Amino acid sequence: MEGVRLFDVFPGAHWTLPAVGTEEQLPPLPGVRTVRIASSDRYGTGVFLVRPDGYVGWAGTGARDLPRYAHRVGPTVGQGL
Repeated sequence: MEGVRLFDVFPGAHWTLPAVGTEEQLPPLPGVRTVRIASSDRYGTGVFLVRPDGYVGWAGTGARDLPRYAHRVGPTVGQGL
């Protein structure tokens, strides 16, 4: 997605999954807002799961291990921390 500002992606109490500079297939995670962002010198590339409180709960170069983390933590619609 061209021109996405991270500030606009995170408002509200929800889990967010930014995929930065990758077209990798992302696993479906109920209640998680997914956004694709073009790579840039500022952000580099990777996949990040950001908790409702704004902290990065999981990060990787790809999404291979993300389902294991999500299953353990359980981000779902309306779930906080």
